[in-house]
Amino acid sequence: MQLAWAASRANHKSWTKWLTWLLSIITLDGTAMRGKRSMRYVWLCIAAATMTSAAACVQDSQPSASYFADYEPFDLETRADFSRYEEVVGSYLRQKAAGVNTQACVIGLTRGPRESEAVWVIWRRGDRLIRWFSGENNLDLSSRNLSLTKDVVPTDSEVGSSTYLVSRAWVDELERLCEDHGHRVKAAR
Repeated sequence: MQLAWAASRANHKSWTKWLTWLLSIITLDGTAMRGKRSMRYVWLCIAAATMTSAAACVQDSQPSASYFADYEPFDLETRADFSRYEEVVGSYLRQKAAGVNTQACVIGLTRGPRESEAVWVIWRRGDRLIRWFSGENNLDLSSRNLSLTKDVVPTDSEVGSSTYLVSRAWVDELERLCEDHGHRVKAAR
């Protein structure tokens, strides 16, 4: 134990000497910095760098809370605007994938009042994630017709201030909800 402490202390002393030498070469105002002031500056820089990298690591490693915690799934058949989901989604699938057996998952989510309802169509094979808005019967016209490969980014931070992009975690959670509570719509050739 004593030997390990002595070795770490020796490493600390050589590290301190090296930093002091480095700071004597690098200057802020053209003159060499030496002594306690330079060491305070070094330790301040090291502390700032450590805190910045530690904060970045902690931020990325924390699991995100549920994106849909405030939402409850609802039965599409209970809403007049979405009760024809099999017809609307089936028609879209047959148009886009003529002659191919394919399927999509459709889920309705609400936060309470009907104006906060969101219906999503996830068509993995067709590379589409579509928000179906109330009153629309043509999914091609949706303002939220996203590509699962081009419009989905790896992390929330990459979404940034975009109102169009979504994160991979957001899509994954929506797909899990759809598997558990959504409706499968199939289109056969």
